[in-house]
Amino acid sequence: MDVGTDVRAVLAVDCGIERTRVSLVDVVEENEFRLVAQCELPSTVDPPLADVTIAVRQAIAELEGCTGRRLLEDGRLRIPQGRDGQGVDALVSTCSAGGPLPILVLAVTADISAHSAVRALEGIFAVPIRVVTMDEVLQNDPLAEPPQGDEVWWEVIERLYPGGVLLVGGVDGGNIAPVRALARLLAEALSPRPTRLEHEVPLPLLPVIYAGNRRAQEAVQRYLAGQVDLRLTENVRPRIREENLLPARQEITRLYEEQILHHLPGYEELASWSQGSVQMPYLGLQLVARFLAGHYRRRVLALDLGSASTAMVWAAGEECGRVVLGQFGLGYGLARLLARRGAGRIRRWLPFPILEEEVRTRVLNRYLRPRTLPTTVEDILLQQALAREALAEAWARVQEEAGQPEIVVASGGGLARMPRPIQAALVLLDVLTPTGENPTGLVDLYLDRSCLLPSVGALAMLNPDAAACVLLRDALWHLGPCLIPLGRGKPGTPALSLELEYAGGMRQQIEVRWGDIGLIRFRMGEEAHLTVRPARGVHVGQGRSGEQLTTRGGEMVRGGALGLIVDARGRPFLLPEAEEQRRALLQNWLRQCKACTEEELAELRREPVEEVSPNVATVA
Repeated sequence: MDVGTDVRAVLAVDCGIERTRVSLVDVVEENEFRLVAQCELPSTVDPPLADVTIAVRQAIAELEGCTGRRLLEDGRLRIPQGRDGQGVDALVSTCSAGGPLPILVLAVTADISAHSAVRALEGIFAVPIRVVTMDEVLQNDPLAEPPQGDEVWWEVIERLYPGGVLLVGGVDGGNIAPVRALARLLAEALSPRPTRLEHEVPLPLLPVIYAGNRRAQEAVQRYLAGQVDLRLTENVRPRIREENLLPARQEITRLYEEQILHHLPGYEELASWSQGSVQMPYLGLQLVARFLAGHYRRRVLALDLGSASTAMVWAAGEECGRVVLGQFGLGYGLARLLARRGAGRIRRWLPFPILEEEVRTRVLNRYLRPRTLPTTVEDILLQQALAREALAEAWARVQEEAGQPEIVVASGGGLARMPRPIQAALVLLDVLTPTGENPTGLVDLYLDRSCLLPSVGALAMLNPDAAACVLLRDALWHLGPCLIPLGRGKPGTPALSLELEYAGGMRQQIEVRWGDIGLIRFRMGEEAHLTVRPARGVHVGQGRSGEQLTTRGGEMVRGGALGLIVDARGRPFLLPEAEEQRRALLQNWLRQCKACTEEELAELRREPVEEVSPNVATVA
């Protein structure tokens, strides 16, 4: 690709709540942009350091050591790059180190307006901590005696900082009475502002974003103006069958910047270093998904599984969509993940006997120590079970509109740090259960081992050519294509036969049986013609039942790091209810695709621990 710009050497910074990554991108001999080096360190968000730029400076110093370049001078970046190759031309950055923004949703109904409000929040870095409808408001009048038991909605508001309220309800031009009543009751629920002394700093007003019936805006202003920081935007549900989420998302994003980012220690300095604005990581994920969908002309699903959040983006042609689940990850987001998915769902993926109470305790221990890495085989398998449930929650949000992906791109430390790449592939196949019902009949799996996708998105805003080069040459590691026979058969009976003809003329015949998942070894990047002969009642891709498919006369199949994956477990596959059968099946899958060795499987316990050790910390 032609460089076509004065910007050549770029530092790409990604500040997460747990890890900070700094990547050096530059032009190499072939006159193309490549990843030169990368350094990853623990983030320095929390006390006693409490400054995101400390980790950034440390990472840049380590890059200086491994590249021999001087990137800093007197504590500042050397910009622009000199003729001697020292320094860089620009720095781009992404940041999610402040965590998500908590929002209370106040809605007329739970099935329409509240649903749209939650969808608006789950497309950005915000968390709907509670959804309060008109029914609950009327049952718990703020002027009446507070009920016993659970925390009432107005008590949540009293401690909602940082955060705010998203007030929604009604279609444009509809009845304004319900929204007017909600605004009045919200005004009554607000604590009176105390008289302050002259030297005291005033308490900030509660931000309230109104995204409901446009006709009710005047009534909402009448009740709330002056008492809250009222922000009016377009209705999230202007008509019964129409959603309009973008204006509300933009307003909440502005609130996130005001309350979270600009109060993050060191953020202003990071922003001053950056060429352009500091981006949210999910925006980079979306840019990458859209680019790949256009580049390959296939339906793409890109996902990012981190410590505090899970993001998923789909793209096909000019269409795309996303979901961002804040406080829903494999470290700082474990408490919400456990509460939402439950110990039982997590436990079903574990190939060893364990009680739900122990699952709960071990997950909460990880939540208390989010930077602890798994060390035993059981710890690793628990981490992968959590990864499956986090991705399953996000996939359930987008599956209907995303359709069946033809390319899956996985990023984030939760997948990139798995000991073996086949383990990441198995997690993706278990959760997404792709069918391969597309013109090629294959689903290609890619892993972003260096967690570069957010930085690639930020780099694209500065230099699209550089971003495309780094994405295609460095970020995407092709795990391999996956072939999925569709139909039903008794485990052990023939599902299909494969014939691979390699470039040198060598042929390979493989028989695949129902219930199996296995790898057909290729050399990385090796190509072969593939012929598939499904058994009776079985079809592949968009072919008919029993129809033979071949790549002869078209593109050859390119092997990945894992070769060619064949998943004949059926769609949808169901785990047995019987405990011993379920565990035996899970162990067999791990054994077949070499996700675990026989020695590792032998380490697994044979009986559950009846009681939790008393020195294990728990969270109430």
